[in-house]
Amino acid sequence: MCGIAGVFSLDGQSVAAAEPIVAAINGSQRRRGPDGEGIWRAPGGDAVFGHRRLAIIDTRAEGAQPMRDATGRWTIVFNGEIYNYRALCRELENAGRRFETKSDTEVLINCIAEWGEAGLSRLIGMYAFALYDGLKRELWLARDPFGVKPLYYAIENGRLWFASQARALARAAPVDAKTDNAAAAGFFLHGYVPEPLTWWRGVRALSPGCSWRLRCGEAPAQAQAFFSLSALFAQAAPQPMQAQDLRAVLTESVQRHFVSDVPVGIFLSSGVDSIAIAALARDAACNFSTITLAFDDYRGERADEAPLAEAAADALGVRHDTVRLSQDDFLASIDDYFDQMDQPSTDGLNVFLVSRAAARAGLKVALSGLGGDELFGGYPSFADAPRIAALGRAMPLRAPLGAMAGRFGAPLARLFGLNHKTPYLLRYAGDIERAYFLRRCLRVFEELDATQWADGLARLKQEQTPEPPPSDISPHAQVAFLEMTRYMRNQPLRDADWASMAHSLELRVPFLDVALLRALAPAIISSAPPRKADLAAAAGPLAVAAWQRGKTGFATPVDRWIGGAEPGLMPWADRVAARFGVARTRAG
Repeated sequence: MCGIAGVFSLDGQSVAAAEPIVAAINGSQRRRGPDGEGIWRAPGGDAVFGHRRLAIIDTRAEGAQPMRDATGRWTIVFNGEIYNYRALCRELENAGRRFETKSDTEVLINCIAEWGEAGLSRLIGMYAFALYDGLKRELWLARDPFGVKPLYYAIENGRLWFASQARALARAAPVDAKTDNAAAAGFFLHGYVPEPLTWWRGVRALSPGCSWRLRCGEAPAQAQAFFSLSALFAQAAPQPMQAQDLRAVLTESVQRHFVSDVPVGIFLSSGVDSIAIAALARDAACNFSTITLAFDDYRGERADEAPLAEAAADALGVRHDTVRLSQDDFLASIDDYFDQMDQPSTDGLNVFLVSRAAARAGLKVALSGLGGDELFGGYPSFADAPRIAALGRAMPLRAPLGAMAGRFGAPLARLFGLNHKTPYLLRYAGDIERAYFLRRCLRVFEELDATQWADGLARLKQEQTPEPPPSDISPHAQVAFLEMTRYMRNQPLRDADWASMAHSLELRVPFLDVALLRALAPAIISSAPPRKADLAAAAGPLAVAAWQRGKTGFATPVDRWIGGAEPGLMPWADRVAARFGVARTRAG
């Protein structure tokens, strides 16, 4: 896991003089990789690459980046891990490829050199990389199918800039760093900035599952998708999965995520997802420790996950750390939290805090249960979105009634204390995608139409056109598709990346494994999709007990601290309010 940066010439002019700028971008990402840094310049001046290293696989100096292959033709900067790199290495060696390191980075280079774009479909892992082909004077950019690893770019004055963090480009590269009103509108709708937009007008995100080949001196072609969740669901034949088969594919994924030359930990809560990962890892004889974050304010309450997590770790027989935070601990870290936040988000605090605790415990790699809710229907949206859609289909005169309610219902909703989205229920009912948006959004489009963000909203509708779910699959599968391509991609995954890397911690997500998804796809689109109960049963008695207790979710007592006795978080809240030019009002 690392940070990458660079510049590539699109107009044929040398970019060698931009090396100090690449170094500055690289430096702004230093917490992503404290174990080393490197800068490389193409002999002809077509490209400059930068890299910050967090050494996980082949921690020797030979594993450092930027890395060239044995032929000298290919040079790469790579962020992520290829979990099946050993099997790929054997296959490539049989094909005549030579290796000088024991790293997955060199295997990745040779995958592309040997198989081209087809090599991307052989990879199992999380990755974002830039690869320079010195023979063809080409730049390859690629990002993994789920978008676990980020990759941002900007095109200005005949140059393409790229980095692992959007903020790094906005701060150090000569790009348009004005706030994008379309991105701001997206943030007020969702609580996150939807891809491919970023908070900065000139910076964009490469879409997950895409590769982009650019040639020096030529206008950029379009990025090409090498993976499509829609195509995977559309091509799969519906088939429920037997319990023993589910356990087998889950265990294989968990085992893959333990490929490492440094110790691995697991974020352990009282929930079924993390306990399932830990139980499967223990049964597979993986070596790991666990860590739980808890808060002093919750001690003795149901929100305190520590006792149940400690009991689970004890039953598994693994070393466990519980790290408890007080209000003072939180206050000491909150400014750093906002400083490290790559783009505005209403989430990420939990990952930031537990990653800090893990790093202080000496870990460089940790596994998380992120993705379990999306694969196994753990969110309320799996029931609510189909219900809302069905309501609209059953309602006569839905369109005129919905328009009338949207126009006149908002004042009545405020008057009677109803949820602000209630007046728009009929307008967004009728199909799964619109119903899902209503269930997930913080604000509906109509609520922004009359605000200062109206212009940005209009452009958002034009530029942000995510792929719709296949219409011929079940409502459950459509919601799974939407959760993975909307909310998960734009918030939990993005926040997990910057929040963990802020503490030089590599966060791995065994549920978001492309081989696992391919195995589960026929079951997800079947009439009996796997649910949380099936996940628990596959993982064993500890996970079953966690599922039977019910979902609690990770909570922080921030609301309690803000609303408590002065001064608490009030001075901090005042500073945040002043930063955005608004006044804080007191309740009560």
